Amino acid sequence: MKLLLKLVIVAVVLLSLSACSWLLGDDGTFRDRGNDYRKATIEAPLELPSGMDSDSMDDSYAIPTISDRTSLGDKFEIPKPEPLAEDIDQDSVRINSLGNQTWILTDGAPGQIWPRLRGFLSLNQLGVQRADAAAGIIETTWLQPAGEETFRERYRLRIEQGVQRGTSEVYVLQSDTRSGSEDWPSVSNNPEREQIMTKELAQYLADRSAAVAVSMLAQQTIDSSGKITLEESSNAETFIKLTLPFSRAWASVGLALEKSKFKVDDLDRSEQVYRVHYLDTVEAEKNSGFFSWLFSWADSDKDADEQGIAYYVRVKEIDDKSAAITIERQSGKTMDKVETERLLKLLKRHIT
Repeated sequence: MKLLLKLVIVAVVLLSLSACSWLLGDDGTFRDRGNDYRKATIEAPLELPSGMDSDSMDDSYAIPTISDRTSLGDKFEIPKPEPLAEDIDQDSVRINSLGNQTWILTDGAPGQIWPRLRGFLSLNQLGVQRADAAAGIIETTWLQPAGEETFRERYRLRIEQGVQRGTSEVYVLQSDTRSGSEDWPSVSNNPEREQIMTKELAQYLADRSAAVAVSMLAQQTIDSSGKITLEESSNAETFIKLTLPFSRAWASVGLALEKSKFKVDDLDRSEQVYRVHYLDTVEAEKNSGFFSWLFSWADSDKDADEQGIAYYVRVKEIDDKSAAITIERQSGKTMDKVETERLLKLLKRHIT
């Protein structure tokens, strides 16, 4: 009887294992398909019959480049998803100024904003002399403003990818007959007229921010990956590369520090450095516990005070079109990769 019972149990176990293999094994009905992508093959390009033009066949949606180009450490912990934007005061459309330059910053990739620029000109019955979606430029015909002793004028609207992915910058340039040339000036002949047009265009974009039309030509030809990336030097040092002239990069970092809750103690533009304090409340809460006060003397950061940890945030000019942003402790204590990337990513999200 015992032998029979053992044989039954063995048979049941074998049947169970067989059923599991049939259902969940490599060839089972519910097998793990997590690594199937590794077996994918690259297919040959589509071949058209002779005599047919294939220039119009291309990728409709360009894949944006990865904005973070840093390597992973030996130990990697999957981080929490980063929010697309943490600036609760951010408007969908706003006018920014730096020196004598003014531009409209708006949510939406250039391919989404381009049809709205055309719609603005059409609504205001402004004729278009030239429209180049690949270059992101629209030029109006010559216009005659109302009133006596006014000069004939024209406008150029130029759209560029914003600093952050999914944003665009629109620049307005005004020219009138006083220039005596058909060439466009470097700055507007009449800054007041430029400001009026900029405000009108910004208001139009804000009122129609929900528009969904997309220009595929502008989307494909104007880089939509953003002007800011997290990169790693040959010495394995992490830094932010910002594709902006130094004057704007410096101002943008200063504003981003304020939005990121850094306390700016001092700044020196000639030395290209901000001296700041940062109190990491998230890390403090994560490390706190019921008995943390008892053992706080053992693992407390000696560099920290009631205001946080003192850092140098440096904005180094790479060339006339880009700058590198780094962070280091004022005490000279070496920062690990996790701390460096966490603070730079915090700063990166607020740079516009």
